[in-house]
Amino acid sequence: MKNRAGTTRRALVRDAMLITAGIVAAGGLASTVSGEEAMAQGAGLPGRIPAEDRLDLLELMALYAWAYDTQDEAGLAATFTADGELEVFGNVLASGVMGFGPFLAQAGEMKGESGWQHLADHHVFRDFDGGSCTIYSYYTMAEANAQGAEARVRAIGYYISQCLRTPEGWRFARRQVVRWNGRKPFA
Repeated sequence: MKNRAGTTRRALVRDAMLITAGIVAAGGLASTVSGEEAMAQGAGLPGRIPAEDRLDLLELMALYAWAYDTQDEAGLAATFTADGELEVFGNVLASGVMGFGPFLAQAGEMKGESGWQHLADHHVFRDFDGGSCTIYSYYTMAEANAQGAEARVRAIGYYISQCLRTPEGWRFARRQVVRWNGRKPFA
């Protein structure tokens, strides 16, 4: 449904979310145009990703974390392309849709009765062209006992996420997990 100005309710809600989160793109409220239209209007410039794409990519990262931390094999695989790869500390640990079951089983053995939460923030978007994008993000991995108490930080580092737009939406083509090394991985 559109208001008198021709803006959809979904676009208004997304704009409100961006304002609340404090990540409104320079130049005013977020755009309601498609990725292709935004590219034609200059959104391919660094930092000029259409709001809808930015929010969809942020949701992709959230879905990844929820699936990983709740041992949801199908949910984790659904965040990747059919031939997507997950590289952890320099080793490809999951590849293709069928590769996530063994990966999660190994992670489940490592954590035992503990609970893990993968928290991602400080996202830097690069190389957006409407069909692909690279995102650099901090991660913090919290661990707690089975009751959710005695929490501690288990690991810190960053993700390098190479994302592709698919007919199903944005997906990871490759996601690298890198231990914190004090170096910025982008120019």
